[in-house]
Amino acid sequence: MKKTSKFLLAAFVAALFLSACGPKEQKIYIVSTNDMHANIDNFPQMAALIDSLRAVHPDLLLFSAGDNRSGNPINDRYAEPAKPMYMLMNAVGFDLSTFGNHEWDGGPIALRNVLSWAKFPFVCANVTFDDTLQMTNVHPYAIFERNGLKIGVIGGIQLGENGLPDFHPKHSNGSHFVPFEEVLPQYLDELSDCNAIFLLTHLGYEEDREVAERFPQVAAIFGGHSHTRVGEDGKQMVNGVLVTQAESKVKFVTLSTFTFHDGKIVDVQSELLSIKDFQKKNEKVKAMVKEYNSDPYFSTVVANNLTPVESYESLGCLMTDAIRHTTGVEMGFQNPGGVRFDTLSVRPVTIKDIFALDPFDNEIVQYTLTGEEIIRLMKSCFVTDGGPIYCSGCSYKYKVDDDGKMTDIEVTLEDGKPMDMKAKYNIVMNSYMSSVFDYEHEDPGTSTFRTSNDMMMEFLSQHPDLDYGSTHRVTEL
Repeated sequence: MKKTSKFLLAAFVAALFLSACGPKEQKIYIVSTNDMHANIDNFPQMAALIDSLRAVHPDLLLFSAGDNRSGNPINDRYAEPAKPMYMLMNAVGFDLSTFGNHEWDGGPIALRNVLSWAKFPFVCANVTFDDTLQMTNVHPYAIFERNGLKIGVIGGIQLGENGLPDFHPKHSNGSHFVPFEEVLPQYLDELSDCNAIFLLTHLGYEEDREVAERFPQVAAIFGGHSHTRVGEDGKQMVNGVLVTQAESKVKFVTLSTFTFHDGKIVDVQSELLSIKDFQKKNEKVKAMVKEYNSDPYFSTVVANNLTPVESYESLGCLMTDAIRHTTGVEMGFQNPGGVRFDTLSVRPVTIKDIFALDPFDNEIVQYTLTGEEIIRLMKSCFVTDGGPIYCSGCSYKYKVDDDGKMTDIEVTLEDGKPMDMKAKYNIVMNSYMSSVFDYEHEDPGTSTFRTSNDMMMEFLSQHPDLDYGSTHRVTEL
């Protein structure tokens, strides 16, 4: 009996020794979201969800992959634009954000305000600012220490063909950009002593995958920009790198868990969590949202929608009709990226709806273009904005070739006649398109000195009953 007790005691001591000397397990928890676009109404539930996760994992990190603003007029047309969103992000307890292209929608001074309001830093390795702008609270990367581990997070933003993110070029003053992959190796080297390096990017899902293929030393990429829902489990491994994204507008967050043994990652798990399915609400954040939503101006009814709308194109047709009829020209055009929602139920339409549909409210520019130049405009939009241009005063059919370019375009005018390639037509478009789309044309354009929403309000005053549910003017063959 004594021998047995001694044996058990020795085995117990040996087990303790092996446990103490064996691999040490540590975990890092990251909650990430992206492209929230000022959808403040979902914040009370998101805050409660984050609260519940922090109760279990008090050291978790909360990241945003950019485009925090632009999409909700309650936020975007606040006395201090974008302040509600950042006050709410502070209340929820964000630890870090990168820039999205829409962070520049108010220009560099508005961006500086955002940096001063946020109680968390921003990371973006491929942007620098003129000293005169006095941009603080932004760095190429951030370092966090959790559970004895050192974690580096590098930020990055996408660039278009013009070398700028997808914002109106007039907002770039004092901001300078280089391609993210050009500067990434430098910062990976600077963070080489970290236990793990993450990227917080606003590049788009396909671009994130390309980065993962090229830089397998990165542990994870928390991305944004393309509004991609990455798997119901939130997990997508590319070349051993976790690449994830949580759609948009605070519909989801992603919880990623990284398990380390002796300071090295041995397991990665990721789960997509639905905000709408979480029933609890954070009462403090709920009260903040209620206060922000209390302005009666945005509830003013400006029209009635008679048929349900379920496509971006149908609402794009409404927007182009508004600028075309208000200016009295022959055709109007709208880039698809400027139409910010695709569903409108049968109900009264409010000022909030109109400003949410078009949060950018750019000036409208008039041109005289030949039929050939209009075709070039359509092709440029397809490449630059990632889809077919929306139109008024005409309809058209097209094909897409093996290189992904628009071809075989056939434009039919409103009177049923084909567009004459040599004839000249008076057309209108917004100033973002005028500044960004690269196509050969003679007329430099003339500003109408009126904005798109100004024209929309005039149009609705004359056409208060909307029936765009089945409106369709673009056909891919």
